[in-house]
Amino acid sequence: MSEAAATVAPARTHPVWRCLMIHAVVWGLTLILGILATLLCPFTRGEIVLWLGRFWSWAILKSAGVTLRVEGLERFERGRPYVLVPNHASNFDIYAMILALKGRYYRFIAKKEVLYLPVFGWALWAGGFPFVDRRNNAKARRTLAKLAERMRRTGLSLISFPEGTRNKTDEILLPFKKGPFVLALDLQAPILPVSIRGARKVQSRHGFWFSPGEITVVFHEPIPTEGLGYEMRDSLRDRTREVILESLSGAAS
Repeated sequence: MSEAAATVAPARTHPVWRCLMIHAVVWGLTLILGILATLLCPFTRGEIVLWLGRFWSWAILKSAGVTLRVEGLERFERGRPYVLVPNHASNFDIYAMILALKGRYYRFIAKKEVLYLPVFGWALWAGGFPFVDRRNNAKARRTLAKLAERMRRTGLSLISFPEGTRNKTDEILLPFKKGPFVLALDLQAPILPVSIRGARKVQSRHGFWFSPGEITVVFHEPIPTEGLGYEMRDSLRDRTREVILESLSGAAS
């Protein structure tokens, strides 16, 4: 499958006043719901972050004129830990994922830097979201080991963007990091590839402009890791990337 730059069809952009309104919804709700979630987390074992997060995501998609389509969610079985690996080209990937994962027990893995964001980072910390220091490999490995134990004990699934950062290039996918695949191998939990289509058309690469449209979240067939060792991390990474790349390339053609 060729990895030529993705071509994005021109989209009808919202007028300036509508874009300003969408930004106000994002930041206003982040502030209000973030404070509320932080205060209530001790009484809900952190689940309030997901409950309020669904409303937060719904309101943002609604204000931006975005419809959500979900395919293959039945492949994400309840009560079983998975390591979900979606592509990441827009902030709208996160909003779409939160709404798509209704009724599932999960947390996103966040970069350590997010912890220091006022209100938003505090809410994630209070909600039990794990933070990984990607600049310190030894510390990151210790964090992943603790996560594996938590997943075994509770059935928690984790979402990790394998590109490591938001893709702001013309390429369909950035190279994948190894961390999510090492975690899946340690846990012997299946990898669940997720392709998110249409999010970049909704929000411009530089962040200010928005366009109405449809975002599709596709949960692909899980990739088993049972019986596989650490030496399989690269082939597992490459196999997962190929699944997502094929899905995104087909949508872009």
